[in-house]
Amino acid sequence: MKDQDQNDSNMLANIGRRGFMRRAGVGAGAVAAGSALGTAAAATPASGSKHAAKTRGVDYDVIVLGGGFAGVTAARDSSKNGYKTLLLEARDRLGGRTWTKEFSGHKVEMGGTWIHWTQPFVWAEVQRYKLDVVETPKGRVAPGVEIRILVEGRCEILDKPEQIGPVIGVVNKYFADARRYWERPYDASFRWNELLKGDKLSALNAIQDMSLTPVQRVALEAYAAGLSHGPLDQVSHLEVNRWWALPGGSMTALHDSCGRYTFKEGTISLIRKMVEDGKVEARLSTPVTAVDDKGDHVVVTTAGGQRLTAAAVIVGLPMNVVHRVQFTPALDPLVAEAGRERHAGTGIKLLIRVKGRLSQTHVTALAPPTHPFSFVTTYVMAEDHTILVMFGPDPKRIDYSDTAAVQQALRDFFPDVVVEALDHHSWTDDQYARGTWCNYKPGWFAKYHDRFQKDRGRVVFGQGDHGEGWRGFIDGAIGAGMGAANRVKTKLG
Repeated sequence: MKDQDQNDSNMLANIGRRGFMRRAGVGAGAVAAGSALGTAAAATPASGSKHAAKTRGVDYDVIVLGGGFAGVTAARDSSKNGYKTLLLEARDRLGGRTWTKEFSGHKVEMGGTWIHWTQPFVWAEVQRYKLDVVETPKGRVAPGVEIRILVEGRCEILDKPEQIGPVIGVVNKYFADARRYWERPYDASFRWNELLKGDKLSALNAIQDMSLTPVQRVALEAYAAGLSHGPLDQVSHLEVNRWWALPGGSMTALHDSCGRYTFKEGTISLIRKMVEDGKVEARLSTPVTAVDDKGDHVVVTTAGGQRLTAAAVIVGLPMNVVHRVQFTPALDPLVAEAGRERHAGTGIKLLIRVKGRLSQTHVTALAPPTHPFSFVTTYVMAEDHTILVMFGPDPKRIDYSDTAAVQQALRDFFPDVVVEALDHHSWTDDQYARGTWCNYKPGWFAKYHDRFQKDRGRVVFGQGDHGEGWRGFIDGAIGAGMGAANRVKTKLG
């Protein structure tokens, strides 16, 4: 472990733009799509949708609920499988919890953002459509790395390997059991008994059991809160260990996978390619209120009162909203219960434009999760401004739309900083999301795991919040949509 800590420390001292924790902005969950595509998709059904359904007596072979990456993938694949397919999306755009916008002259992501070749489904799409990627932070960043940690009311600056090393060491120690839990992070059943042993342990429980210096404690709590995007006592310790195990079990691999590469033209660029490739017929601003499996077909009822029939329905809705749809036969009671309880992803992602260049190098600022800014890192560095991205576990800690309040909190790290602009989306208040990326709570594996993503008759579940591997990420959503489309193909022939 000491050798690994030293290797990581040496690496961090020399990689410049690839510095400590700057790529730990989380992915997931989850990421972004623009409204222009949605308007076009709704206005003109694709030519591929005009043919009759293969199944007699229905409007469509397949109706897909939800236009995030899971739903768009399922619709594309179902259409390419030869089925007359309709995608229904409640919003006025596609992309779900991914949303590319313009902010201060830059393309930014309001939701899930980062991708990597350790994420097989999304990277396959990058290769399929020859999409360009760029690195974070954008802009000219000088070699080196700077970490600012707020400890007991003072800001300590760590910019030397001997200062950073102990922080890396404690992070490695925290994740020392990740392989024991997640030897095969794509197969929870492989170490199921080990998972059950740690199932009730929260991320906070695990940190409290460690002997830490004040600096180490703040750094570790901020790091874990950044991954979980919710209160540390509400996220399962198994979940943050899953993040660590998925890319190979090291800090460097995790940072590369969850905070380094983004789509050059935004996550919307992949949504566009999928829609074009599948000639997807999509209806926007069309919430669904009921799904009735009649045995030989399914009836879908929209909020506008329209009744559509299909041979099969694929559900790609977030877990926190699916129970709001009336299913007949009824949704599994435990699946509905989990949705009402909500998963642990309840935080905020805030984009902040500040005047000038805060530093010539990349900066990460860490604070206790009780601070309004527990995890801040450089997103874009321009000549006359810097854009920071902040991940916090509590969207109500302060008024994050208040420039003065944000500036005051940020000055705990940067005393003279001037905030020029802010932007964020309240995913927890969003009626079609009710949360950010999905992390399970303590006790959820034993209680809910075997109930999630279970098909029922002609209703097939393909939600990105469930399944194995990178669930809660763009990658997990694409994989879930692909799997659902394949199962529908098996059902319909």
